[in-house]
Parts: sequence; C-alpha cells; structure tokens
Amino acid sequence: MIIRQNAQQAAASLRHAVPGIRRVVLVQRDGTPFSDDGPEHDRDQLAALVIAGVEMAHHTAAGASLTGLATFTVKTEDGAVVATPVGDRFALAVVVEAGVNLVLLNRAMQPQVEHLLALDGGAVA
Repeated sequence: MIIRQNAQQAAASLRHAVPGIRRVVLVQRDGTPFSDDGPEHDRDQLAALVIAGVEMAHHTAAGASLTGLATFTVKTEDGAVVATPVGDRFALAVVVEAGVNLVLLNRAMQPQVEHLLALDGGAVA
C-alpha cells in the first residue's frame, strides 16, 4: 500500500537526482490528487489533466499498435510535464523547467515508479 510519505520520498529522491524540478504529483487513476508538492489552487485540475493525458497517451500508443505505455511528455517553451502510469491505480507526473535533461529525468523516474509499484502490490494496468 502506498502512503503519502512514500510519494513524498519519491519526490525528494527525484528532486535530488534532477535539478530543475518544479513539482512532483502522484495522482490516483480516478483523477484524485494523492500527493502534490505544488500549490493547492490548481491541484485538482492538474491531477485530472495528468490522468487524461495518461489515458490519451495509452490510446494513442494502442492506435499505433504499441503497448506498455512507459511515459508521455508535454514539452513547452518554459518547461515540460513528464508522466507515467504506476500500475493500474496511480500515475506519477513531474513538472520541470525548460532545459532539464529529460533523459536523466526518465532514468530517475523509473526506479521510483518500480518502488511505488512494489509498495502497491505490483498492480499493473
């Protein structure tokens, strides 16, 4: 079972490994924010958008005959959002500043996702 402290530890590990992280969010797959180290005023909206993005990325991959969604990235002029499913119950999203090494971020996210997935009993989407 994942508790908020697990999510906060994952966020701290990511911030330590990758400079330029603005926000780390763990969202339940129903769109409810579980843990978010960002501002409260847009917490619900971001959580819903992360889940919508994960679902859209999943369907886009399936439409291209690809399976096993690993991550999706929305890159803008001033930053990026990188999100990945964590089994069938959560999604992890990281908001970063422009210029952050997204390959390094993906590499840093993978062990955190695996750890959270193990805590959640290995539930896979």
